[in-house]
Amino acid sequence: MAKASNLHGVDGCNGGWVVADSDANVENVSFRFVPSVEPLFRQAGPERVIAIDIPIGLPKSEPRVCDIVARQILRRPRSSSVFSPPARQALQGDTFPEAFRINLKQLNIGISKQTFFIMPKIREVDALMDRQRQRYVREAHPEVTFAQLNGGRAMLHNKKTFAGRRERITILKKAGVEISEEWLSEKRSSLPPGAVALDDLLDAMACLVTARHIRVGCSRSLGRAGQEDGKGLLMEIVTCDRTFRTIHT
Repeated sequence: MAKASNLHGVDGCNGGWVVADSDANVENVSFRFVPSVEPLFRQAGPERVIAIDIPIGLPKSEPRVCDIVARQILRRPRSSSVFSPPARQALQGDTFPEAFRINLKQLNIGISKQTFFIMPKIREVDALMDRQRQRYVREAHPEVTFAQLNGGRAMLHNKKTFAGRRERITILKKAGVEISEEWLSEKRSSLPPGAVALDDLLDAMACLVTARHIRVGCSRSLGRAGQEDGKGLLMEIVTCDRTFRTIHT
């Protein structure tokens, strides 16, 4: 009998989300494409932990400390992977100039084009989140997780290159995940064509490993303790505890 999937790592992709599902030991990993995370989020609970690469908890009048800490961990050039999330009010901007103007008014800083392009996903997640759900749906950042699993050292190569994928695959294998370039390609072939890149699968896997660490109580939160947004959501990025090197118990 197949083991139940109770860990989920989620990454945004073209037209929706890619979800990495597994049992408690990150064995029997499968991937699926979903247009919305709402059905998955509604299943979250003590036995079903989700780690997702999207901002949860949006700044009100000052930057999120967790983003500052994440950039300090990654340093350049990987620190550029940490986008500054918009103020919640900026999510109402239908155009880039409008969202930029609203964010400038709220935070005294504009937004990047990259941030604007993922705002529909930020909006979707923000509408679903409350403090209770945040206990089991946590914000993760794949590059921070890879760095933590690598002894605090950020990845050397861009994740979209062969060298970058190989580097991240090596880190996941050291953490106890059976994975290879061929395995990733095979998994992607079962997903909608053009929707999911190989690096999206790796990011989802990093989030899945983070979910495992959360589930067994071996995670750590980046940010200022108790920093909340206007909805009472904690502004923090959850990652792996470097002292817990393998996913298996």
